[in-house]
Amino acid sequence: MIPSHLTKLIEQQPGERIRTNRAAAEQALADLGVPLDSEFAQLYLAYRLLSFRSEVSNEDIVDVAEPRREVAVGTRFAHEAWKLPDKYVAFTSMEGEGAYLYDKETGQVWDFELASREAFLAGKQQPKWNSFFEFMTWYLGDSGP
Repeated sequence: MIPSHLTKLIEQQPGERIRTNRAAAEQALADLGVPLDSEFAQLYLAYRLLSFRSEVSNEDIVDVAEPRREVAVGTRFAHEAWKLPDKYVAFTSMEGEGAYLYDKETGQVWDFELASREAFLAGKQQPKWNSFFEFMTWYLGDSGP
């Protein structure tokens, strides 16, 4: 269940946020191998996560289904070009030399930088957030309940 403080933060974002085509999001998440009961899926099934304003990050979150499957495009790039393991889903714009990555196995979120790729792959780095809800709360500029 999405925490009420996070729901409030998302609904304060500009534009239409409520997901109207849940089936498209379900299919996109299934194609990515993301469990539908995960925090990542819960948010993407309820909301269109794109063009959010963040005072703490310059990275843009992209949507899993609408208007394009940008999460799938970024994830494919991370796997093919950066040679990252399949368990990571890239859910940001991928315009720089890094991205935020969601770990499908643990639910944790990583702040990945290409310059630190070898250390990342060697397991010498730690995730920055323990959950996707925690990441989104930080991204939207709130410390939580």
